[in-house]
Amino acid sequence: MWVEWLRGRKSSSSVSFACFFSNFLLIILIGSCSPYRYISIETCNPASITFPADMRRILVVNNALPQDDVPFESTIHQLPASVTISADSAAFDFCRTLGETLADFPGFDDVRLLEGCLRKDMSPLSAPNLEPHDVELLNDEHETDIVISLDRLLFRINEYAYNIFSFQMQEVIDVDISGVLRVYAPGREAPVTSVLLADTVSVADHKVGDIWELLLSTGQTNLLRVSATYLAREARTHFIPYWSEDIRWYYVSFAARWKEATAYAESEKWDKALDIWKQLYERATSWKQKARLSSNLALGAELTGNLEQALQYAKLSHQLMHDHLGADDAITKKQEVYVNVLTSRIAEEQKLRLQHN
Repeated sequence: MWVEWLRGRKSSSSVSFACFFSNFLLIILIGSCSPYRYISIETCNPASITFPADMRRILVVNNALPQDDVPFESTIHQLPASVTISADSAAFDFCRTLGETLADFPGFDDVRLLEGCLRKDMSPLSAPNLEPHDVELLNDEHETDIVISLDRLLFRINEYAYNIFSFQMQEVIDVDISGVLRVYAPGREAPVTSVLLADTVSVADHKVGDIWELLLSTGQTNLLRVSATYLAREARTHFIPYWSEDIRWYYVSFAARWKEATAYAESEKWDKALDIWKQLYERATSWKQKARLSSNLALGAELTGNLEQALQYAKLSHQLMHDHLGADDAITKKQEVYVNVLTSRIAEEQKLRLQHN
């Protein structure tokens, strides 16, 4: 949208500055009349895998064979027949980064790293399971409880170019990454779980040589190694709790007490904002005011740590909107999403406590 506006402005001299300025003021005015204030919050999410309480020592194993010739497709360059792109060291970088990330989490007592394949085949495309007796030997030898094994890590590179603002060409390289990460426990014939890894890392640069240097270098700045490190950091969500950013909103009004509550909310003094919203709710007579204030009370309760109360207020707000606006109204559906989010957060609290303890 922004790009199209710039193009239109360059190609049309009839649009006056006064017209643009008046439209800009109109946008600001409409935004200032909005009944919402959006805020960004951070929420803690449980890992997808919860280990038993007595399994707190982890062994991370690099069991992936490196690609000696990574597939390369380009609409810009022809890769010389004498040049191959190797993923050597990328799997080790993945395992080392994952191990360091897990070691920083206090829920684990010890995290160790083992470099060296335990497989009998020589194909990087395959991903055989570790044998049960190998898992037993690894845990006994390294005094660990769980084996996390990278059993495959593959790359594919796609190079292309596109125009910026119709006059400047930019080169882009996409690194597609896929892999298989498995969790093994002693005494089990099959893995506890398998994690399929998939992501794309994009690099854009105006200087063609800079990208090729990143792609073909053998040091820590090698693009495949950097991509593997990124993927490992993203994989932490399967094993340890993680923080994510979410969006919330609260309703505002021009009334004096509403403005006071908004001022407290903007300065993140949620207890004080909550007190005023409660007083306003008790005096409210219209369903719309009650719906908006109960939604605000839900947010205040969530941000002060009372999720159960937050869910009660959110349900009350949703019910009022449902009764007066209908189930298909956009505002009703928006509040329904918040009810579902709070319901999910409450269900995840027990899982989070287990993982933190």
